[in-house]
This record gives sequence, C-alpha cells and structure tokens, in this order.
Amino acid sequence: MPLKRNFDLLKGSDLNLLIALSVLLKEAHVTKAAKELGLSQSAMSQVLKRLRLMFSDPLLVKRHNGMTLTSKAVSIELELKPLLNRVVELLESDDFNPLTAQGRIRFIMNDATAQLCIAPLLSRMQQLAPQLEIEYLTQRRDGFQLLRRGQLDLIVGFYDNVPKPLKSEVIAKAPWQMLSLHHGSESELKSNDNGLKLLRYQYQEHNQIHVINALKKINAEEASYALTSGSLSTMIQALITKNTATLIPHYTTKTLKAYCAEDFNWQGEPIDLELKLCWNPHTRHAELHKWFRQQIAEVLQQNISLKSSSL
Repeated sequence: MPLKRNFDLLKGSDLNLLIALSVLLKEAHVTKAAKELGLSQSAMSQVLKRLRLMFSDPLLVKRHNGMTLTSKAVSIELELKPLLNRVVELLESDDFNPLTAQGRIRFIMNDATAQLCIAPLLSRMQQLAPQLEIEYLTQRRDGFQLLRRGQLDLIVGFYDNVPKPLKSEVIAKAPWQMLSLHHGSESELKSNDNGLKLLRYQYQEHNQIHVINALKKINAEEASYALTSGSLSTMIQALITKNTATLIPHYTTKTLKAYCAEDFNWQGEPIDLELKLCWNPHTRHAELHKWFRQQIAEVLQQNISLKSSSL
C-alpha cells in the first residue's frame, strides 16, 4: 500500500479504539469488556459497532454458548497485543539512544560563534546521532518569541536577561573588548578630527550597558555610530576604515584567517560576558533536547577561547 494512502487511512481512524478492541477480543464479551474499561454496556456496544465499520468485519459473532471471534478477529488479536505492548514500552522507556534519534533541532546563534562550532558540531552529530538533522539560523530579534512558540529548540548567546518561562544555563564566560584593525594608541585614535566612529554588531545579545562601560574605559562615551550590521565579515571589512572600532568577543579573531595577532588593536579592558544556552522547558522530546544541549555546550567550550589569556 502506498505511503500516502497509509497515512490517509491512519488520519481517518480513531486509534484509541484499538485499546477497546484488544479488551473485547480478550474477553469475547461486551459486558465484561465494558466493566474492564469503565464504560457502560451501551457505550461498549457503540464502540463495537465502530470497530466493525473500521475493519469491515463482525469481529465478534453470537453463538449458542456466547460470542466467538471471527477468523479476521483472531488474526487481528495475534498482531494487536504485541503492537500495543510495544507502544507502552515506547511511552514508558527512559532509555534515550541518540544513534536511533530522528527529527530536526533548530537553533540560533550569532554568525561569529557559528563559524567556529558548526563544522565540529556537524561532525559530532554524524558520529553520535546520524539520523538527526540540525538547522542553524542566524541571530534575529524575535528569537525568544520563536522559542516560546515552539518554532525553535535552542538559542545560544550572551544574554543578560532571558524571559520566562524560558530556561537558561551559563556554559562559559568569554571576554568582549573594543577592537580596531588600524594601529595607533587610543589617544591618537580619539585625536582624529573626525572622532572615533563606532560599528555596531547588530545582534550583540547583551545589554547596551556593556557597550557604554566599554566606551567609558577608553574615554569615548561621545563616539558616534557609523555602521550597524549583523554580519561579522561585514564588520571586519568596515574596521579597515581608519578610526573605527567595535565591541566583539575575543574568540572571533579565530575566524579571521587573513589577519595575524599584531593586526588587532584591542582598546580598553576586556569585559567578561556569560555565554548561555536558552530553551523552552515545555517541549516535546525532552531527552533529545537535553542531550543536544550537552553536545553543543561541549563543542562550544572546545572551540572558542574562554579566557583573554588564551589569545
């Protein structure tokens, strides 16, 4: 039977009736089956009518010594009991096996973090959960709304506040600092006639207070913004312009193969921010999601610099 026809048949059937059918076939008696299921005899009789229509067979027929199963009912009983037992096992089982896990995990993180972790994460999934599909989305302003609505499974970012009822877990601290790609002291940068121009990494997840604190440390609170972008590669290209600076995490330099350590002019002092995993606790497949959070946390910890001294 074609797959689509199978699905159409299942959608048009009340699978709850299979439980009643199992009891009916075991008891071969409407009254006894009704008592076991907590139904009235009339309700049980209506259930039997529906089952007869579903299977196009009488299932139970009256004989002089009671009711007996039709040949089709006997065949169904042989298949039905192990099927229902298997369903119960699936519902009750606490054993989660990533090797057999199926489905899709959708998550959000900024592009700088994604560039460092996507390849090792994909490699790990191919080894540990080969049937699982992962979907990466770039940072977006409505991420928490999507998470609450169940349209997203996980968000990774440097958030100060995570709205309820969402849950979050700090997996690391990473240093952020003002950066320019041109050489010169802070005083030389600020003495430029045009003043220091800031580039805003649009999806900086942290509160604006951190940007203000970073600017205070270099005495540039009055600096104006010249560009806003959600693309790290665009930000780096913009930093080539003289007298520009932006606040980014130190580990993003690992994605910039064209530059060496001497090219990065860090200004002020680093600010340690918390990297968090955020998720909706009211979700299906809780064991799968818990396992995936552990995997992505380990990949992030292994592939980004967590201390400024590691640069």
